[in-house]
Amino acid sequence: MTMRNYYFAAPLLAALFGSAPAFAEPIICPDIPAAEEGSASDQYFVGKAYDEGYCGIAADKKEAEHWYRTAAEHGHALAQYELAETYFTGDGVAVDYPEAKKWYQQAASHGHGLSQLRLGFLNAEAHFPGLTTNYTEAENWFAKAAEQNAGDARFRLGNFYNNYKQPPDFEKGYYWLKLAAEGGHRVAMFDLARVLLEGKGTAINIKDGVAWMTKAAEADILQAQMSLAEMYAIGKYTAKNPAESLKWTLRIANKPTASVFYLAMAGDLFFEGKEGVPRNYPTARKYYERAAEKGDAHALEQLARMYEEGLGVGKSPARATEYRKKATALK
Repeated sequence: MTMRNYYFAAPLLAALFGSAPAFAEPIICPDIPAAEEGSASDQYFVGKAYDEGYCGIAADKKEAEHWYRTAAEHGHALAQYELAETYFTGDGVAVDYPEAKKWYQQAASHGHGLSQLRLGFLNAEAHFPGLTTNYTEAENWFAKAAEQNAGDARFRLGNFYNNYKQPPDFEKGYYWLKLAAEGGHRVAMFDLARVLLEGKGTAINIKDGVAWMTKAAEADILQAQMSLAEMYAIGKYTAKNPAESLKWTLRIANKPTASVFYLAMAGDLFFEGKEGVPRNYPTARKYYERAAEKGDAHALEQLARMYEEGLGVGKSPARATEYRKKATALK
C-alpha cells in the first residue's frame, strides 16, 4: 500500500483555536438577600447557581444571564467572563460575538487569563460574524494569557507565531510550544516534534523530534501515531522498523473509528509478514474484514485471494468470487 505523509499537515483552525478550557470552582451557595442589596460577588454566585442548578436553585439560563450581567456591570471579573461565555456559546441566549468580546475585554482588563485567551483567538480567527481579525491584538492577548499560563495559552501562542503571524516568528513559536509541551500539553508535543524535525526556530534535532513525537503518540494524539507508523515503515528520521510501524498502526487500527487505510495497512503487515512481524493470516483477515465492511476494494481483493488459495481459511471459490465481485464494483 502507498504510505501517506502526515508529518507536517497544518493544524486545523478548529483544533488550533478551540474553546478555552473550563476550570473547576468550588460550589458556593449564594446569599440572595445580599445579592439583591448589590453585592457583586453574591450576584455572581446567584448567577452560577442558576447557570448550573445547585444549592436548591433550579437551572435557569435566563436568570443566570441576568445575574451575571448585574454583577458584570458592577465590575466583577468572573461574572464578566461568564457573561461573555454565555454570548460566545449561545447558552440560553442568541450567539453574539461582539457582545461576548465586549465582556471578555472587560474581564481581561482585570487580568483574567481565560478572557485574555479568548480574545486572542477572537482576534486571530476570521469566522466570527460581527468581528474582524486583528493579528496585533491577537498576539497581545495570547501573550498576556501565556505569561500567566492561563488554560492552554502557551500552546496557542506558539502556534500563532508559527502559523498566523506574518512573517512567522519561528523562534518564539518554538519557545512557547516547548513550554507547553513540557507542561504536558499533548498537541504541543506533536507540534514541537514537527518543529524539531523541520528545524523551524531551532536547530534540527532528530533525536528530540522523534522523542516528542513518541510522547505525543503515547498520549493518544492520532496524527503522531500516524507519523510514527509511517516513519518506521519507510525509514524517515529513523531506521526502518516494521515491528514499530506495526505497533503504531495497530494503535490506530484498533480504534473503533479507524479509517480503512489503517485497517487495510494492518491487514497487509500481517498478510505479508516482515522482519519482526510474523505472517499471521487469521489476524490479517480480521483487519481486512473490518476494512471490507467500510467498502475498501483492496481489502476485498485480499479476502478473495485468501479464500481462493486457502490462506488461513478453508478454500472457498464461491466466497472468493463474492469478494472479488464486490471489489470490482467499487473500482
